[in-house]
Amino acid sequence: MNTRPPLLNPNRTARLISWAVAMLSWIALVLCGERFANRRHIRQRYGFVSLAWLKQLLGALAIARVAEMLTDRRAPSRTLRNTAPACFRRRINRAGMSRAILGSRLRKALAAPTPHGRISRLIAAFRDLDGFTRRYLLPRALRRLTKLCAIIMVAPPAQCAASLGLPLTPACADTS
Repeated sequence: MNTRPPLLNPNRTARLISWAVAMLSWIALVLCGERFANRRHIRQRYGFVSLAWLKQLLGALAIARVAEMLTDRRAPSRTLRNTAPACFRRRINRAGMSRAILGSRLRKALAAPTPHGRISRLIAAFRDLDGFTRRYLLPRALRRLTKLCAIIMVAPPAQCAASLGLPLTPACADTS
């Protein structure tokens, strides 16, 4: 039996998770005022002090983990439907594809009214990444994306238009 290697090295994934938990713990200490951060710490970590960025990291790790869990499934056999009437087309490459893959249940599970609550939920999700992906992403991945691609209007191709005020053939003026 041939098994595929994991998408991410397990040691690298463990390092990323421990680094993210450490950053979240540091952010919680700074935001909740239990410890004041000095300038050097803030200057070193300023680019990483973002809960949105850490949520994206969690989503990317969860998607990679779900892809590893679903290696037994074969690729879909149906072709992508891209039919639309004239002057319309289907939006195939959506900008929010990763947001659609993650789903609203996952976003609601990570949402909290306070920053401290969001940090604690992110830490819990990072610490139990496999349970998190099995609970929120695996059922969604088994169903696949169920919504159809939207049909959007596009401009028709430009055509040469003749002006009605000017004659189509050159003519001489009659002055007599």
